[in-house]
Amino acid sequence: MQSLNVTHLTNVNPLPVYNEALFESIVNDLVTQGFSVQHSALPSFITDALLSCQGAMADSEYQKAGIGRASSFQHVDAIRTDDISWITGSTVEGEIWLSWCEALKTYINKTLFMGLFSFESHFACYDVGAYYKRHVDAFKGQSNRALSLVAYLNEQWLESDGGELVLYTSEDDATGFIVRPEKGTFVIFLSEQFPHEVLTSKRQRHSVAGWFRVNGSINGQIDPPR
Repeated sequence: MQSLNVTHLTNVNPLPVYNEALFESIVNDLVTQGFSVQHSALPSFITDALLSCQGAMADSEYQKAGIGRASSFQHVDAIRTDDISWITGSTVEGEIWLSWCEALKTYINKTLFMGLFSFESHFACYDVGAYYKRHVDAFKGQSNRALSLVAYLNEQWLESDGGELVLYTSEDDATGFIVRPEKGTFVIFLSEQFPHEVLTSKRQRHSVAGWFRVNGSINGQIDPPR
């Protein structure tokens, strides 16, 4: 896959500067409909940081994505064919993203009392022809993923480029809500309630996916991420 040609950020402040009105809009959407689509609303310093980090990555830092966790993890090309790279905060740019998500988590907990405990996130690259079939991020009562977040990093994405996110409002919904993966747009939704898919991409497509988790500890052992 080709890396985006962007300039590496220097002398950046990893502390989040967030817009409370944006966070409030997200919370209101979650209360009224369970999901929020924010078109071109990701703060530019966040988008620039993610683009810089992604653009500096080597192909070898990506791995083939799979389904399931721990002992149930497997690669199933019939379901998904994207490549991913986990964001650990080991770079300044990654820390900027994780810090902003931490601020969002704190705000949601303060206003909705969701008890969000941690956040995990990765870059995703969909090469030409890649897709992710309809799925849910968390089966009811079986996972501690509570909120899913997807942010997009693609310049001038056209309808003919495909690769749209389709967010279904229920298991019976056959049409869904379509989101074009345009730079700066992001989507957040209740992980257990919304099946979704990524349509086949006709152009290389870059995004960041993340999950806010509740504490799924058992007998004092915290359920690990990923």
